[in-house]
Amino acid sequence: MTRYIIRRGLQSLALMWVATLIAFTIYQLAPGGPLQFMDDNPGRTREDALRMSRLYGVDRSIPVQYVVWLTGEDWTPATEAWRSGRCLSEPERCGRGIVRLDFGRSFFYKGEPVLGLIVDRIPATFLLAFSSLLLSVVIGFPLGIIAALNRSRWPDNVIRFTTVLVNTVPDWWIGLLLLIVLGGYLGLVPLGGMYKAGDGSLLNRLHHLLLPALVGATGGWISFSRILRFEMLDVLNQDYVRTARAKGLPRLAIIVRHVLRNAIMPFVTGLGGIFLLILSGSVLFELVFSWPGMGRLTITAINSRDYPVMMALFVISSFLGIVGMLLVDILYSVVDPRVRYGS
Repeated sequence: MTRYIIRRGLQSLALMWVATLIAFTIYQLAPGGPLQFMDDNPGRTREDALRMSRLYGVDRSIPVQYVVWLTGEDWTPATEAWRSGRCLSEPERCGRGIVRLDFGRSFFYKGEPVLGLIVDRIPATFLLAFSSLLLSVVIGFPLGIIAALNRSRWPDNVIRFTTVLVNTVPDWWIGLLLLIVLGGYLGLVPLGGMYKAGDGSLLNRLHHLLLPALVGATGGWISFSRILRFEMLDVLNQDYVRTARAKGLPRLAIIVRHVLRNAIMPFVTGLGGIFLLILSGSVLFELVFSWPGMGRLTITAINSRDYPVMMALFVISSFLGIVGMLLVDILYSVVDPRVRYGS
């Protein structure tokens, strides 16, 4: 087990390095650039552009920019070819590199540390994601069981038709429609935010969380119900289940002890993947519901071309995803030892 965890941990570190390469490559290939905000100034000159390029270090070669972003200015040679003008003129603003959790300072938020901006918004995003995952399990688990135990009968047909119908509509569109009807016309739910200004009570927060979490859970409960239905139908046809029936065991005991116990494995595996899908989809949910999380920060950074924030969000999101999948692999290996011995 220890060797398995170490091996998967090393693989995760390699994936993280690849994620930094992808983030930096996207930054280099993106149209415009971090200094495109200067284009809005009709009075700018070529000298101004060159001065700003040197100040922010974008005049350096691409490999040098990547190494500096990764390891920091103070771990690089003390020459102008490696140091940016900002580092030479304001040493306290030198980035220490993402390996030391210093992602630099934001362009749009007037020099605010990037990591601080993201850390302030992580709790809101995780609250929404975990709530959506919980609702996905609460809704999808019983629906999958009901569909499997009533195969080809009206409960199964209704559940399958509903999942197909809901799955054809984008989640964010459902959220926008419900927000207009339930919030705008009926006034049953808040129109946005995590809580009402001046009222941070638990009840008020749950009121604001209910609709975003329900919409965020849409894809999750559809996937969970399908996975559980398929696996239960497969297990119900196994010989040991027929033997249990022949012995006269109660139906409930067969379902709980034999069917669910063996059908739950892919369900557990799907938890990590679906959580990551919910987390990645938070950009649209947070935009629709004005939720102050990482998703809204991502949209703001893209619109304002705040490259330090954009790259930091990509790397941190990749890190969370890789750690999440690592934890799922470890959990799966605990539940099924054949995984760690066979891989």
